[in-house]
Amino acid sequence: MKNVSMIIVFLFAQSMLAQISVKGSVLDNENKPISFANIAIFNTNDSTLVKGVISDDVGKFEIKLQREKSYLLKVSFLGFQQFEKNFNKSIDFGDIVLKPLAEQLNNVVVTAQKPLIQRQQDKLIVNVEGSTVSLGNSTLEILEKSPGIIVDQDGNMSLSGRNGVRVFMDGKDLRLQGDELANLLRSMPSSNIEKIEIITNPSAKYEAQGNAGIVNIVTKKGKLFGTNGNLTLTPGYGRHFRWENSININHRGEKFNVYGQYSLAKRTQWMKIDIDRAFLDEDDDIISSYKLKSLFDLPIEVHSPRFGVDFQPNKKTSYGIVLSSVINNSGSKAINKIKQYDGNGDLISNQLTDTDTDSKWRQLMTNFNIRHEFENKSVLDFDFDLAKYNNSSDQSYNSSFFTPEGEVSNADLLEGDVEGYLDLYGFSLDYELPISNKNKFEAGWKNTWVKTDNDLLYFNTVDGNTTQNNQLSNRFIYDEAIYGLYATYSINKEKYNAQIGLRGEYSVISGNQVTTNDTFDNQYFELFPSATFNYSLNENNVLGVSLSRRIDRPSYGQLNPFRFFVDTNSFRVGNPFLKPQFTWLSEINYTLNNKYYFAFSYGYTIDNLNAGILQDGEEQSIVVKPINIESLNSFALTFSAPFKLASWIQSNINLNASYNIYEGLVSGSQLNRSTPVVTINSSHSINLGNNFRIQLGTFNLLPHYTSITKIEHLSSVSLGAQKTVWDGKGIFRLNINDIFWNQYPVGSTNFGGLKDKFHSYRDNRFATFSFTWRFGKQTVRAQNRRRTGIQEELNRARQQNK
Repeated sequence: MKNVSMIIVFLFAQSMLAQISVKGSVLDNENKPISFANIAIFNTNDSTLVKGVISDDVGKFEIKLQREKSYLLKVSFLGFQQFEKNFNKSIDFGDIVLKPLAEQLNNVVVTAQKPLIQRQQDKLIVNVEGSTVSLGNSTLEILEKSPGIIVDQDGNMSLSGRNGVRVFMDGKDLRLQGDELANLLRSMPSSNIEKIEIITNPSAKYEAQGNAGIVNIVTKKGKLFGTNGNLTLTPGYGRHFRWENSININHRGEKFNVYGQYSLAKRTQWMKIDIDRAFLDEDDDIISSYKLKSLFDLPIEVHSPRFGVDFQPNKKTSYGIVLSSVINNSGSKAINKIKQYDGNGDLISNQLTDTDTDSKWRQLMTNFNIRHEFENKSVLDFDFDLAKYNNSSDQSYNSSFFTPEGEVSNADLLEGDVEGYLDLYGFSLDYELPISNKNKFEAGWKNTWVKTDNDLLYFNTVDGNTTQNNQLSNRFIYDEAIYGLYATYSINKEKYNAQIGLRGEYSVISGNQVTTNDTFDNQYFELFPSATFNYSLNENNVLGVSLSRRIDRPSYGQLNPFRFFVDTNSFRVGNPFLKPQFTWLSEINYTLNNKYYFAFSYGYTIDNLNAGILQDGEEQSIVVKPINIESLNSFALTFSAPFKLASWIQSNINLNASYNIYEGLVSGSQLNRSTPVVTINSSHSINLGNNFRIQLGTFNLLPHYTSITKIEHLSSVSLGAQKTVWDGKGIFRLNINDIFWNQYPVGSTNFGGLKDKFHSYRDNRFATFSFTWRFGKQTVRAQNRRRTGIQEELNRARQQNK
């Protein structure tokens, strides 16, 4: 034992002696320190990144390396020429003076190209801005192609096979799910988006809502000094003409930043649905069946204005206000043809239903924020948020019924009038206290209040007489208040970093179905711990583990008990008695050579929120209703890797594979189902020189189950080209989306007396052509960008990640 101890001590001492130190100071051409400069050290043998840091407030940096060998130091900062130097032992570079690009002392032109997919320590980033294969898509369509994300035909989103994704915009929780969220994301053109951040295991700083993780949509903001902007025109064509225009204007000075954005998108989407559906008895014999063929035209026009002001009176304090709105005018015109059969397969009736829906959806959001840095380097953030949503919809279902011989047997007109409101208020305080140069304590408080009021009136017209349908009409009022506190502590050492956190949330909920006088109330307090640990085995190997407990509350739309008809034989309805689901989520990940990322996660969920397709035996109809399934065990594997097929071809591949086990009762029948869910994404950027490049993107979702429904293989291939002209002021882009038209759902159900097959064809194949013109001052002033500009952007980035 003594010999072993001496050997361990000897080896430890040798490793300490083998460590080398690299340090220096980064200055500009006026010998002023540059903070937040990028310091990167590469292995000269294979060009892999060994370690990277940023310079501190006075421009200094120091890096410890494990052993002596050949390295390359690279120092870079926006607007300056890169500094490079080889070394192989401990060294003090002293003052490293960076020269402005093109020897411009006051102004420097900056251009850069980011890869489509980037992996950071706690998140995956999809760089939408500048991607040609993203051109002409809505934000929802971009998310459908993002690694690990699946969006079903009803707009529900899952990540790594788990439901319950929280969607943020610029760090602010949208607090929408299902149809409300899908409608908003369909309304947002990709031209307004800078990037999408996918966070699979958030810390206690984030609200505990969302067992699958968080998707943060970061919108574009001006970062250049002076007045500048861009105008983008994007016409396109699929089955119908579509177009999208946007303009962004930004003025940034020493203390003020004012920015505005406006986009207008207009298109008509086409959709065709074919369903063969049968109702079975206990012996699996057919009681009755029908065939449905539906053809939809879905016109949509979306206006999206946004305005913001940032004010930084000094280096310690900043204020910001953002006003944004979405005005969505949409509709749906459909022809539904239904053939009904008896148990012997004989035709008993034909039905023709014309549906016409006219919807207006309005959203107004306001955020006010203050950030202050104290003398002890601690930081206090205050945010106040106000959001208001209004939805109105006129619906009509004009049905005619025919005998097998073609004679009219009956006619009916059902009309619906929907008015809905949602008000959200919230404020938060977040405090950061550096304990030392490496450690940090964070704590915060967040309160939110939500009130929804939805009123639905249905009217029947038979033989010219119109009466209110009291059985279908309803009014639903829902109130929710959530009070949350959290604290985290982070430790950062040379070889490892760790964070532990605890969040507590108290929820007060009430609902009232005014028409039926049914009410419910619920109150509960829950604790949500979290922990992460990352260890550097050496320069090329990093191991990480994490554990957290999370909650998913039902969305407001899922709780709303209103009936919304798809056709006369099927409808969607909410469930006011849904329970929240709770999940324990653990993950272990491994990073090789700072490029290859592997992760394995396990999640255990009770009262899993899912979409149930249920049979209404009395009405012989289908009810799509959110339900709780007793438990879900989910195992997930993630792999991502960038690679170069040639010096001019940069590629990235992402694999997400999960295995889900559902157990519980669904409509009185026991569900025990295991299913794999596999998505494979790849992107390839081909630089042909002369400011011309081609981008190829692929998406594959292998066959899988969503509780009781099987979805067949989904795939798409998109191709884009980009040409930059006029010294970067003009950009032409061409994109062809889903070239082979394979990204539409095909599925089947065989459970609980229901058996069906469906095809849902969508207008996914289209081509778009885009021109972007950048105007105004497209330069960055080197000295001011060093301090004021960078600091302000860092402040705003931190606010976005709350």
